[in-house]
Amino acid sequence: MMDKVSFTIDGLEVVVDNGTSVLEAALRNNIYIPHLCYHPDLEARGACRLCIVEIGGGELVTSCRMPVESGMVVKTKSPKIEKIIRPVVELLIADHHASCASCPSSSHCELQKLMAHLRIDRRRVRRLRLPKVKAPLDTTNPCFDYDPNKCVLCGICLQTCESIHRVSALYYVGRGYTTRIAFYGDKSRCESCRECVTRCPVGALISRKT
Repeated sequence: MMDKVSFTIDGLEVVVDNGTSVLEAALRNNIYIPHLCYHPDLEARGACRLCIVEIGGGELVTSCRMPVESGMVVKTKSPKIEKIIRPVVELLIADHHASCASCPSSSHCELQKLMAHLRIDRRRVRRLRLPKVKAPLDTTNPCFDYDPNKCVLCGICLQTCESIHRVSALYYVGRGYTTRIAFYGDKSRCESCRECVTRCPVGALISRKT
């Protein structure tokens, strides 16, 4: 088995370790591919479906779960890709928290990166926002608060908790549009490591001052 694999991404020839995913290879070479549910310390799940790329003759795949193959040709931008991911991102933005100014994740928020990458005008997509009452802050966890108005349900917090502690203090509750992240309720399950807070891509988890 080869230790290194050579492939082409957006016209650039890249050599990476065998077994590297397309998304990992792109990010390591300063090529941005939209993503929300990916974290380098966690197993890739392809849940957000935003890291789609074209390979070969136009086949669409999730780059976080696609290992690089020798001679592979990858395109990260095309009308076909944008047609799929733009509506998803616009709906996420429309349903997201109204203001970025007071958010602790402002300037390093993955959703802001997506908006800039796709050149989305946030004011234009406001009309897509469903009328609803702002959801209250969930303060049941002993070391952080959860803001459901900012959450994009990427699952990174759940996966982080499970991977580090082998048991999750967080879980999904509700169905469809009402789905939220909830604290399990048993404080002994939470180790207060705050890794879930650190890895949250959109600032939905807010660490409390101790």
